[in-house]
Amino acid sequence: MSNTTDREANELWQLYSAADQDDIRLISKQSDLRFNEQDIKNVIQSLKNKNSSGFDQVSNKMIKGLPTHFHAMLTQAYNELFSSAYWGSEWKIARTICLNKSDNPAPTTSQLRPISMLPVFSKIYEKLFLLRFNNWSTKMNVLPAQQSGSRPHQATTSRVNCLLEQITQSLRYNTFTPVVYIDFMQAFDKLWQQGLVLKLNKLNCPSAYLAWIVNYFTGRSLKVDYGGIESILINIERGAPQGSCLGPVMYVINHHDLPQIFSNPMNVHAYVDDIAIVYSPSMHLKFKYQVIDIEKHINNDMQNLMEYANEWHQPLNPKKTELVNYHRAVQSPKLNVYYDG
Repeated sequence: MSNTTDREANELWQLYSAADQDDIRLISKQSDLRFNEQDIKNVIQSLKNKNSSGFDQVSNKMIKGLPTHFHAMLTQAYNELFSSAYWGSEWKIARTICLNKSDNPAPTTSQLRPISMLPVFSKIYEKLFLLRFNNWSTKMNVLPAQQSGSRPHQATTSRVNCLLEQITQSLRYNTFTPVVYIDFMQAFDKLWQQGLVLKLNKLNCPSAYLAWIVNYFTGRSLKVDYGGIESILINIERGAPQGSCLGPVMYVINHHDLPQIFSNPMNVHAYVDDIAIVYSPSMHLKFKYQVIDIEKHINNDMQNLMEYANEWHQPLNPKKTELVNYHRAVQSPKLNVYYDG
């Protein structure tokens, strides 16, 4: 299955990568990727009031301070960019600074926290696209109810409350409640871009959106800025760009179908890349058979998860993926659970 998926994803990616500019202009003209001055104004107002910047040395605060008569010029410029799904190479270079997380004056790489900053004009470009893309995904009901990340009117507390309510309800019946907490290895950095475009295509995402997204991901790079000293250009060939507005949205969209691989999708709780799966024993079984039944469900789900992770090139981190058994009994039932053998 993985070979077939890889081939389909790569062929589709190549199709959009090699698309003729006239064809892109035609599909863009037929799309809703057109914006007015009010859209530009709203996006600029939504920018955080920060002084930090990418390599262009233009900060959010500077853009927010622009006189309003510049909005007409920006509107025209961005509409022209959208008409050809164009992305300039300068907007794809991230400035990555490294903050020292330790007291060590000469920190090792593991003691540094990288933060990537992109040009503010590229963020405006992303935010404009998201205005239309989020409308489309909402209209098509792409994201499952179990996913509370990167969507309006929901937050971490929304999903935590649902998770706690389900665990508490099981404990009321004096049963054990296993929860598997899944951790994906470098989740955003491992995002398979070609697989994302394939999934969007199967969701009937507009071709103009797909052309824009392929150009958005292609040719990304970064430079590390450490104390004013810049590294050489480092190419980025996979993953969601750090510091981007679009990255988290693309990640959750890419895994919109993940809950469906589990035996009970409604027991899956997700917030972006943080996932918890609750298992509630059947009240009609004796304790011994409850344990056997739960083990069977968890191990089947872990097998499905392993196959999903392999097919969509989103590896798990077994060391940080754990099973927690919530219970009221003095002794917790022992569960034999396996992942990848």
